[in-house]
Amino acid sequence: MENHLAAAKDAALDIEKGQPLPLKSRGSRIAGLDGLRMLAITGVTLFHMFPQVFKGGWLGVSLFFVITGYLLAYTGEKERASHGFSLLSYLWKRIKRIYPSLIIMILMTVGIYSFFAPDIITAIRPEVLSVLLGVNNWWQIEQNADYFTRIASQSPFTHLWFLGIEIQYYLIWPLLYGFYILIEKISGPKAGTAFFFLVGLGAMTVMPYDFKEGMDMTRLYYGTDTRMYALLLGAALGLSHAHRAYDGESRNRKKTVISFLYMAGIVLTAAGYFFLDGRLPAVYEWAMAAYTILFLLLLVWTADTSLPFGNWMDNPLFCWIGKYSYGIFLWQYPVIFLFRYMKWEGIMPYVMETAEIFLIVLLAVWSSLVENLLTGHIHFIGHPRKTFLKALAILLISLPAFPFMVYGCRGLWNSSTERVSDMGEMKERFAENEKMLENQQVEAIPVPEETKAKSHPTLDHVACIGDSVMLGSAMDIHDVLPDCYIDAKVSRYVGAGLGIARQIENMGLLGNTVVIALGTNGPLDGQYEGETRALLDYLGPERHIFWVTVHCPATGWQDSNNAYLRKITQEYPNVTLVDWQEAVTRHPEWLGGDNIHPNNEGTRAYAALIHDAIAAKM
Repeated sequence: MENHLAAAKDAALDIEKGQPLPLKSRGSRIAGLDGLRMLAITGVTLFHMFPQVFKGGWLGVSLFFVITGYLLAYTGEKERASHGFSLLSYLWKRIKRIYPSLIIMILMTVGIYSFFAPDIITAIRPEVLSVLLGVNNWWQIEQNADYFTRIASQSPFTHLWFLGIEIQYYLIWPLLYGFYILIEKISGPKAGTAFFFLVGLGAMTVMPYDFKEGMDMTRLYYGTDTRMYALLLGAALGLSHAHRAYDGESRNRKKTVISFLYMAGIVLTAAGYFFLDGRLPAVYEWAMAAYTILFLLLLVWTADTSLPFGNWMDNPLFCWIGKYSYGIFLWQYPVIFLFRYMKWEGIMPYVMETAEIFLIVLLAVWSSLVENLLTGHIHFIGHPRKTFLKALAILLISLPAFPFMVYGCRGLWNSSTERVSDMGEMKERFAENEKMLENQQVEAIPVPEETKAKSHPTLDHVACIGDSVMLGSAMDIHDVLPDCYIDAKVSRYVGAGLGIARQIENMGLLGNTVVIALGTNGPLDGQYEGETRALLDYLGPERHIFWVTVHCPATGWQDSNNAYLRKITQEYPNVTLVDWQEAVTRHPEWLGGDNIHPNNEGTRAYAALIHDAIAAKM
């Protein structure tokens, strides 16, 4: 992101004459890193736009973390070598880099959503405050806002969890840097760098240590403690490079091998973008750490003056994308979310997606110009007239945006905390129901053989497999189906269904009637069609299956999932739809503040709908 790299501009000018230069440099820029920023922002953007195709595009975030840690350490060390480290100067630079574009984006987004999607921003103020205070990742953890499903807390600012970790790191960096300086004075720069490497490697173990099979990944993915290692290892590399000069001649013989490894690293990164689904356990056990190490190697080879990769990655297109990567990151999700919410993507699919990209880039460039105007970066020394005309041109271009920004201020002022309280009540209900389901495993009575053999569905010994929508309704389901067994979990997608069905079967609790409520947290067809059909095939044609339709209007899969379920009923005669989507469309008062999960009245209606669907088939 632009703010991460812009600090390099301040430091590069301060490098002492005659000092070995470990990084390629063109003027005040660090050559090659714009290309890595391009690689990172491409992955993140593709993931947000096409999550079913680029399942691992989120890896770009890890690359950004590595670059951030690297540049903060490298430029800080160069500044200290020339004129010392100033804490106030450091903090002021971070503020100028982050907040002008961020505030512009927030006000514009809230203002535009006030017209097109007012229900989304009715209680947006707490989330905006969490963003501005740099704690959005922890706020989203509290809201149980799964990044890969983006269900529990639908928002155009979901992606800003990343900025929360960055801001927190900016705040603790002076303390970490102070430790480095202390160690350096006692034992030298190598010892200080080793300190960062060891701390980074230690922090790398937190995520796999905390990972448990079947757990909600939100805490691991968003946690500052679980993601900090990428920043720390990047910092170790930056400190190392600040005190190291490369010998081009000695490395010359290895160029062919390293060139091959570099291209292999790019290919592996692209493969990760396509295939590494963030819900896979392997991601948290080892894959995220492995890719972070790969990104460190790419950074090492890009920065090496004896190798050509810095020049390769420094072409004009990559540099241009890298320059505006921060703005592209800020604007992409508000634009993508709005297009999906308004269902504009379905009008002319390819045309509208192209329009999304164009609009994101346009807004990124515009907000960068306004930021430069606000921070005083627009000036022509000795040409005040040119400076004035350029500033005037930016203001004229910005005129259409001003009304939206005013409405954004109004929207934030009028926003309430109702949604946060609603989510709090929902989480309490989830916790209570989870405890009830845990006790249920002890009290469960095996299904009698005569029940399993019945040719018609029964209201006794029903097995239920579901996600958070079913979890929130679990007590009410038990009221209408007293002998049922429920296995429901937050953020569960259809891929988990087969494993749960096998567990219930092994426990002797899988009778002839099964209720499935999966599809809220991801597609049922496309890349997950195999998992959907595997679940149905395992349950077999003799069982009566009742599949609950989904209501998740701001996702890209609500309509396609419900259409696919209707198709399934034609192919699997033993499958009956429980049309929750149709019922809740007629009764929106049954839904909570997130427009996904039922409230107290809705959970009773949800349970009654399941009961009545089974009873009608008896």
